[in-house]
Amino acid sequence: MSKYFNTAVYDPEYKRSDIDQLLQDKMTYIAGDFWGIQNFIFDGLTTQNAAKVLRSKSAFVQIYTELLAKYICFTLSIAEKYIISNNAGKFEILVPMESVDIKNIQEKVDDYFIKNFFGLSGISIVSLSLTKDDWTKNYKAFRDTLAINMENTKYQKFNLLKQTPILEYDTNLDNKTLCKVCNIRKIEDEYCHICNIFIELGRKLTQKQVQDIYADELGIFFDNFNPKIKLDNRIKSYIPNKEDGEPLLFSDIANNSCSNDENGIKALGVLKADVDSMGNFIKQSDVTQSFENFDEFSKGIDSFFSLYVPKLLREQYRNIYTVFAGGDDLFLVGAWDEIMQFSRVIQKDFKTYINYNKTKLSISFGISIAKPATPISYLAEHTEELLEASKELDGKDGLTIWSESVKWKSYIEVYTNLELIFQNYQNLETVTVYRFLEFCNMSKNVANDIKNSMWKSKLNYLFSRNMNMDKDKELLMGLDKYISQSPSETKIYLSEFVYKRRAV
Repeated sequence: MSKYFNTAVYDPEYKRSDIDQLLQDKMTYIAGDFWGIQNFIFDGLTTQNAAKVLRSKSAFVQIYTELLAKYICFTLSIAEKYIISNNAGKFEILVPMESVDIKNIQEKVDDYFIKNFFGLSGISIVSLSLTKDDWTKNYKAFRDTLAINMENTKYQKFNLLKQTPILEYDTNLDNKTLCKVCNIRKIEDEYCHICNIFIELGRKLTQKQVQDIYADELGIFFDNFNPKIKLDNRIKSYIPNKEDGEPLLFSDIANNSCSNDENGIKALGVLKADVDSMGNFIKQSDVTQSFENFDEFSKGIDSFFSLYVPKLLREQYRNIYTVFAGGDDLFLVGAWDEIMQFSRVIQKDFKTYINYNKTKLSISFGISIAKPATPISYLAEHTEELLEASKELDGKDGLTIWSESVKWKSYIEVYTNLELIFQNYQNLETVTVYRFLEFCNMSKNVANDIKNSMWKSKLNYLFSRNMNMDKDKELLMGLDKYISQSPSETKIYLSEFVYKRRAV
């Protein structure tokens, strides 16, 4: 039985670290954290070719940190069993030595990211000396110290005194020779050498038979050490593919929207979500009282996002592309109607898995709907802003979409009840639904203008002219109730309803 999770809903099946055999009287703790992930994944990327590399760039974050952790063990001549954590772009190594100099390793990592990615992202590495008592009796204080040191290291990215003042640049670079994927580097054949690596990695992530990948296959060279890692389900995640194994383009995914409806818009849904108040929960709970607690909690949370979510997509939502799923957050792009369905399911599943009544942990969401030609970097930034709007709600547990921020509990209540009512009104004229949406906006703004209170009389007049007051009484009463009590939630429901029926 898990201390933090309801394993009857989902068993993360994570491997517990057998830490006791690794403890020494004096040790060094090495931690690495991949920063600038959003820049790494999205900067310069065009929407047209995004599907070819987005998942592989996200997977690369996890792959590189795992390879780096192996390289550190190789350099220090210790077994890889000392890597006690590696997920979501972070790793931690418990080294059986009193002190370790990591400056040379950090410099090599910095050189790699400056040369290949112009310093827009990188990995910060810290080392701390500790004793067995620090680990067994003062683990919470140790984690606080580690967090402070990591933040300080991130503020000192790259040792500029040792860097060449001018970066190398490609000559004869113009619109014809510029890589059409990243828009940064010069092409070698069809794409630049880095994007070629990401495209090939993307292919391997979709192939069941590909199990391992070596560092040099990714253009990563660690002296005379060429480690490999297993491309497991955590790294592969899920992306929709064509019959030939190539990832579906975002335009194809958008065209798969509303596949069960005669009409409906063809658009992308972009979803960003993460766990609310995680930092406060960790501080106020017993999570950091011991390594065992921290290990179980952090791996359990990561497993929900990196394993359970892709499994759910693979089985039920096959037109959703995983950009990132791990740690405590999600970034998905998919057919907009499937994104809506998925969001309602996953917020409920997470609450059940995390024992919401006990932990009060929930997920907030930002969802945007857009045409597939919209720049992916813009969609990432815009959806992040929507997520932040959800985070401003009291107690969080929010959803922001169609310019409305609502609590999940009230939204699900309105959605469930209106869905029952509207199942008998699937053929409502679009213009009528737009009038309902107008009444929602009027109801929201009654306090700003008393004239908006006329929405009730306008609703009744609309029904008297265009509907059957007796036959359609349930619809009238439902709209009157929910537009009055929950106009924002009703607006979200009606917007989804009309999007599924509006011809392109």
